[in-house]
Amino acid sequence: MNEQLTIAPRRIGWFCSYVPEEIILAAGCEPVRLEGRVERFQEIDSYLHANLCFTIRNIFESGLRKQYDDLDAVIFANSCDGMRRLYELWSHYIQTPAAYFLEIPKNRDENGISFFSSQLLNLKNQLEEDFAVSITAERLVQAGLQMNERRGKMLELFERQKASPLPYKGSELHTLAIQEGRLPKRDMYPEIQSVLEKPVPVQPVGKAAPRLLVSGNEGTTPTLFRLIENSNADVVLFDTCRGLNHYTGMVSMGNDPIQSIARRYLFKPACARMPGSAQRMERLAALIDEYAIDGVVYSGVQFCDYTLFESALIEPFLKARSLPVLVVENDYIWSNTEQIRTRIEAFVEMTQNKRRTA
Repeated sequence: MNEQLTIAPRRIGWFCSYVPEEIILAAGCEPVRLEGRVERFQEIDSYLHANLCFTIRNIFESGLRKQYDDLDAVIFANSCDGMRRLYELWSHYIQTPAAYFLEIPKNRDENGISFFSSQLLNLKNQLEEDFAVSITAERLVQAGLQMNERRGKMLELFERQKASPLPYKGSELHTLAIQEGRLPKRDMYPEIQSVLEKPVPVQPVGKAAPRLLVSGNEGTTPTLFRLIENSNADVVLFDTCRGLNHYTGMVSMGNDPIQSIARRYLFKPACARMPGSAQRMERLAALIDEYAIDGVVYSGVQFCDYTLFESALIEPFLKARSLPVLVVENDYIWSNTEQIRTRIEAFVEMTQNKRRTA
């Protein structure tokens, strides 16, 4: 294993998969992926409109309730208009000791790399000034190797999911991925390693369950995965910003570590906020073949425009290929579980019937 960077007690929160954890690690800080922690809104309507993305509403109310007062800084990314609004409100009302706003270009070319590199350089300089640290090229390279190693181990778990019977429950892998982003890196590395070293669990031989892929925005709880599994189907893969999408692609260090990091993050599989829907459809089709998928569940958080706009493209794309697809919306805390449960049970039954007649 590569030598781990020395991490101070200082903790820096981040939201979006386009925020490089490497720079946080190179600053000697612990990256913490933030999520909403409230189960019922009490204060948020005084600050944000009711039709704003429920992820942002939940995260902001979590901050208002002082559930993130232990953070030394937060890095926001311009992933959507709602996130920009969150940054403005957070800076005014939450007042974490430091808050940074990272512009994410939509051009995935050399001009985009150049612009994003300048943004990451500014972030590096701000962290050095605010935390009195020196983020050297050597530390950036070390952080890149450390993150590459972690990505590689998570990707190995996803790769095993191609097997039949399925080695791991999707809900278990989802929980592991959420913990990997949220908990200290020094704690999660042995946890991931222990899963890899255990004998791959073999599911009982019997009638094969439908193999489903989850796409879109699945949230931070395993609710959707458990609903699917309790309906006698398998979540084989989740290709989301907390799943395969997040871990795909390594940092290939060149002479300029900042530019190398920028290249990795801009060229990793794109999310719905980026141009290139045709390429995303092609990627989805390839994953369906590789993982022998029987159906797709596309999940979107209410009022997340990018995700829900993309669903209008995915539905006809998959139906043209005679592959069942179910689009569900959730309010981040999945308060509409029973309604979604009924739809998932019907979808799984339809998928099973289609397999019998295939």
